[in-house]
Amino acid sequence: MTFSIIGKCEVTGAFGAAITTSDLAVGARCVRLAHGKGAVLSQHRTDSRLGDVGIALLRDGLEANDVLGRICASSDSIEWRQVGVLDAAGRAAAYHGRRMYSIYTHSARHNCLALGNILDNDGVTNAMADAFETQAEAPLAARLMAALEAGRDAGGEVMGQLQSAALRVSGEHGIDAYDLRIDIAPQDAVAELRSLLTAYKDREERLRQVALSPDMVPVSRVLFDASVARIAELGLEKRFPAARDADKWTLK
Repeated sequence: MTFSIIGKCEVTGAFGAAITTSDLAVGARCVRLAHGKGAVLSQHRTDSRLGDVGIALLRDGLEANDVLGRICASSDSIEWRQVGVLDAAGRAAAYHGRRMYSIYTHSARHNCLALGNILDNDGVTNAMADAFETQAEAPLAARLMAALEAGRDAGGEVMGQLQSAALRVSGEHGIDAYDLRIDIAPQDAVAELRSLLTAYKDREERLRQVALSPDMVPVSRVLFDASVARIAELGLEKRFPAARDADKWTLK
């Protein structure tokens, strides 16, 4: 009851994923990424440890087919699982366990792999891969989001509302460029994920700067002034001397 896509950006070396399901909190379980190295999907009665196995092998430089083979060999319950791998060169490999009873497919192209189970029809993952390829000039997050929407619009799951969705894109220094999650939605988690991505806008670069060069990021003047006022109201100036040390911060 999950459809998803992993993809690579040729320009930045980033790997990313977009995923949705009628279950809750899918973003925590099914996706593993390694910047410049690859991506793994583990879904259908998910064992998140399979993704951990796969991403460690990709970090060691193994190719997709080898990684997939080792993932499958690592589990006695592999026939319940659906696994996808995309390696550093953009090669894809997928496995569908024999205990799967629904419509399940994958669509592999250079630099992307769409994967799905308990689908409404056998064209869902093709629609996702087509959408990813069509937007070749767009940023990776936008391509993945468009692919997820295409899968939903092509039929998505066989029944039930999409309750959770996630979008991740890797980044340098071990800091994801995007890690956006809708863990429970009243109607359409994909639509809510789109709204979240739109609201997120250009925060990617600011949050990277906060992590890597915090001295270069100005302090919000509104928050600073509100904090100083509250400190004074509570008589805590000796403990929190922000007001008299205001020149230590750059305000904006």
